[in-house]
Amino acid sequence: MTRVGIDALTYYLPAYAPTLSELEALGALRGPASTLAGFGFERARVAESESHVDMAMHAVRALLSETDTSPDEINLVLYAGALTSSSTMECSPAPAGSVLRLRDFMDFFKYPVSQLQSELDLSNASVAGIDQQGCAAIFSSVRLARATLLAEPDVHTVLCVSADRLPHGASREVVYNLVSDGACAMLMRREPKRNRIVATHQVTKGAFWDSGSLENEIIAAYFPTARTVIEDTLRKAGVTLDDIRWVIPHNVSLRSWEILLGLIGCPREKLFSANIGRVGHTIAADNFINLRDAADAGLLHPGDLLLLFTFGYGLNWSCMVLEH
Repeated sequence: MTRVGIDALTYYLPAYAPTLSELEALGALRGPASTLAGFGFERARVAESESHVDMAMHAVRALLSETDTSPDEINLVLYAGALTSSSTMECSPAPAGSVLRLRDFMDFFKYPVSQLQSELDLSNASVAGIDQQGCAAIFSSVRLARATLLAEPDVHTVLCVSADRLPHGASREVVYNLVSDGACAMLMRREPKRNRIVATHQVTKGAFWDSGSLENEIIAAYFPTARTVIEDTLRKAGVTLDDIRWVIPHNVSLRSWEILLGLIGCPREKLFSANIGRVGHTIAADNFINLRDAADAGLLHPGDLLLLFTFGYGLNWSCMVLEH
């Protein structure tokens, strides 16, 4: 059976990394810094001059350089944006109460993925955007890349990219999470050397679409649904938690992971949590930033089974099992 996986990946994080106390002083938190510290956060990454498109460009250029991949080798680009403002190119300061400043109606049709294709000379690649799933958008990008590689013999390499930055002046605190700006990029191929996809699974509960007015209901739904999605993904993969070497998480607070690990019966020692405090929650890129850092730290070995789980507004719960 043909296997598809993430053959290589990298990421970009802004250099500016203010601490919780600095963010509090700037008025970038809704509550006291001590509350977020209690959830395991230490600092956020905040884009200054760079736009979300700039961050995506940085990540893709680094990926192509590291892997010595020619732009001509890319057959498909899937760009995942969790935020509406990350699905267009305009990123100038917006009027109070809005997300985007659009000078003209035609600005709606300026897409980051087309700019990536043009500026990086990906002349053999078709492109598509994946959004409306919040932080789970990049998981859907990986899922669609896998399906395309299995279905279309003439597609050999798919580039999956995710980049998000909060609008200017937005609070960095969202439902007890510290939100960072960042981007990731990955190359997906058949029969990769590492990170072969064993199983994927997603559940959407659209009844929670109005996320801003349903905070308590979302928190109540999050844990039982997350447990079910993880258990169903493991069944699809034909493995158990005992077979999983590492849980590669989203960075939605250390405390939330401690609760979820207890619900699924997973030892705390399996959680790669080093980036929760020092990186924060980069919206869609978390799991793949963590996957790269865990590999760079020498924690992953050939044959290790990895569980990746994330959650996005909409509401979407997504999970996958990889074989490193």
